[in-house]
Amino acid sequence: MTLIDQTPAPAEETSGPGDRQRTPAWRRTASHPLALAGALAALAMAVRSVGLMRSFELWIDEMHYADLGASISRWEMPALGDGPFFLHPPGSFLVEGGVIRLLGLGTGDSMELVYDLRWLMASLGALSVALAFLLLRRVAGTWPAVFGALLLVFEPFVLRNNSRVFLETPAVVAVLAGLLLLVRHVDRRERGRPRARLLLAGFLLGLAVLTKDVFAVYVVLPVLLAVAWRRTLQVREAATVLVGIALPYALYLMTLWLTGYLGLWGTAKSAGVLRLIGAEQTTGFNAPGAPSLAERLVDQAQAYGTSYLLLLLCPLAGLIAACSRRADRRLIGLSAVVTGGLGAFLALFGTFEEHFGYPVVVAGVLALAVAAAMVVEHRPGLRTVTVTVACLLLAAAAFLGLRLETEEDDGFRSFRAWAVAELPADARVGVTNDTAVRAFRDDDRFGPWSTAAQLTANGAEYVLTVSLPTEQGYARATPELLVWLEANGEPLFRHAGPTNGETVLWSVDEDDLAAAAALGIGGPPPPPVDAGTAGEAVPEAGDRGTP
Repeated sequence: MTLIDQTPAPAEETSGPGDRQRTPAWRRTASHPLALAGALAALAMAVRSVGLMRSFELWIDEMHYADLGASISRWEMPALGDGPFFLHPPGSFLVEGGVIRLLGLGTGDSMELVYDLRWLMASLGALSVALAFLLLRRVAGTWPAVFGALLLVFEPFVLRNNSRVFLETPAVVAVLAGLLLLVRHVDRRERGRPRARLLLAGFLLGLAVLTKDVFAVYVVLPVLLAVAWRRTLQVREAATVLVGIALPYALYLMTLWLTGYLGLWGTAKSAGVLRLIGAEQTTGFNAPGAPSLAERLVDQAQAYGTSYLLLLLCPLAGLIAACSRRADRRLIGLSAVVTGGLGAFLALFGTFEEHFGYPVVVAGVLALAVAAAMVVEHRPGLRTVTVTVACLLLAAAAFLGLRLETEEDDGFRSFRAWAVAELPADARVGVTNDTAVRAFRDDDRFGPWSTAAQLTANGAEYVLTVSLPTEQGYARATPELLVWLEANGEPLFRHAGPTNGETVLWSVDEDDLAAAAALGIGGPPPPPVDAGTAGEAVPEAGDRGTP
């Protein structure tokens, strides 16, 4: 058994019908790339299905993205309640809208729609595992490909993203498909129809940009570098790929121009770009009042230790792969260098949010598998050490990933089930973070009241809080209100989870609440939040991210 595949001899020269009958079924499966890719995808889907509904707390972005997909399923322009949405392009929403329409999913309840669409994201995550295997098998061999695919099956940061309705999962699928076609072209430049192959590869990469704008850096810059770096791509080849990349977004912009929305798109994009590069710090680890990236890394090391290691190794492994004699490997290396480099820039100076790490981790896994294959090729004596390190990394990722999948983290969903049975029909509940505001917006019993004065003015008898976002400054409520509730409120529902800490429904006395309002507990009402749709400030938060 070797890490690097040797070119197999033709089947008819090495085996006959009798030999084939004596070959175990698992070995025959392993000898067929598509069958093995399918098996790895099935394993990935099985792992993701374990905790899809109960191990990943609801995020406000998920509900917005689900609603945007629902609007497309009705043949509308992507829109939220406050108007058309242009912060992100519509690639992911088009996929969601198609699935909603195909399966007849209900769109009236955003929370339930999110949990329905999570199965779509898990399926796309499993597909990405299969594509990564096929890509790595072509550039590094079968066993490095199996290692990389299994790492993506269990890697906790990958599971975290594939289990939520986030944009990065479908975008990465498009990138992997485009890279697979591109490295296939590099291996056989003169075969078939090279221009059509390059154009299709670019088009697939362009679909990633149509899903999230920042992927333009991830897919365009490696192509440009490939021209300059050891002529990995010829100028004409790169030009054809770039035309393909530009095509999906050009069609999108043409649609906006024809429908009169191009100006609103420009306004939303300019605000998003300022956030991305750090000129405006409203979200991410560099935002005022947010916990630092170093603090977050320390807090989450026990849950995502292998993920953080892969984040660090991504550009380093990419440099090794970029120095390969093989052009296909250099493409993987350049992609990792660019992806890891941009991630480092955003972490230090820009708006780096946790889901930004997903493409960096995937690129890191690809580059690491290629680098490991190169080490064994050039230093055969290091084969045992390399395999041992790879197995230890895989074992650690599997342990962390399976622990993540089996951990309970569904506070809002559990509270909603409790409220159906226990909360009075005439209750008045103040909710204190953006996700809860959106999740319970359609229930007249709930309102966005996060200060004592607001709670008193609206006759609230209950308050729903989330401890960890409140303590970190991410909630609408202040830590002062949480301290007051712990001293004066009665907890009726309590759920502990890693995302929100303690999700608690407090019962509060009317007189005590009035006294707290007189003292100004909770401070002034929080300001409205920019929804990012047309660059205007609107109440109750829309997507506040970057393009």
